[in-house]
Amino acid sequence: AMDRFRDMDLSRSFRADDQSLPQPPPEKIQQILKELDKEGESNLGCGACGYASCRDFATAIAQGLAIPEMCNTFAIRNRQDHIRSLKISNEKLAQTQEALRKSERIAQREKEAAREATEIVRRMLHKLPSMVVICDQNLKILQTNHSFIELLGEEASEINEVVPGLAGADLKTLLPYHFYNLFTYVLTHNESITNRDINFEDKILNVSIFVIEKEKIVGAVIRDMSAPEVQKEEVVKRLTEVIDKNLGLVQQIGFILGEGASETERMLNSIIESYKSRRDLKEE
Repeated sequence: AMDRFRDMDLSRSFRADDQSLPQPPPEKIQQILKELDKEGESNLGCGACGYASCRDFATAIAQGLAIPEMCNTFAIRNRQDHIRSLKISNEKLAQTQEALRKSERIAQREKEAAREATEIVRRMLHKLPSMVVICDQNLKILQTNHSFIELLGEEASEINEVVPGLAGADLKTLLPYHFYNLFTYVLTHNESITNRDINFEDKILNVSIFVIEKEKIVGAVIRDMSAPEVQKEEVVKRLTEVIDKNLGLVQQIGFILGEGASETERMLNSIIESYKSRRDLKEE
């Protein structure tokens, strides 16, 4: 066995393999010293980082052997800056939270005021003798009053007990075509209709439909012309309109017919005054 290994070459050779880190360029070291706020110092350092001088420490940082936080003054300054930044952020957050709470309080007050206003309007609508209905672009009822529900009959009154105000009901199922078509016209053309007389069952109704929100919401005020108080008021109103519109014509005819035309005017005026005086007596 010894003979087999007698001629084995046990010589060795070595090759230089320098593992030392390259020296960083002066510009890099100067940049790090500036970031450490050590640029204008003697660079002897306090030694707390473990290096003989600040320049040696900066060199180690450039070589990846150290980190800036190993410098006490740098770490303290960074911590103070961070604390100031956190303090400012906390103050801004507190201000934002207070502003948010204030906005919430204002919004809550506005919401309560809107709810109260809505309730007042709802109660007022129900007290009105005239019939009122408000609907959307699909002719779905948004709000109505008792007078309108009574106009529709017992079936609508029964529905009202289950669904107050007939909210969501379709006007097309409650009114005849010639009636609900007026609502469609106003929604389509954004043009109000005033004092339109229509027949509904055995009644003559005076209808005014107006735009609340263009192409979205319309409202109607409906009066029963057969009601005594409406009849008298309407007679006075329409006679007055006739006289106002035709006064010039009446004066011209007066020149031709003499006293006859003037007498007609006096008669019309006397009718108006008669109705007005009766109404005033009843109100007293």
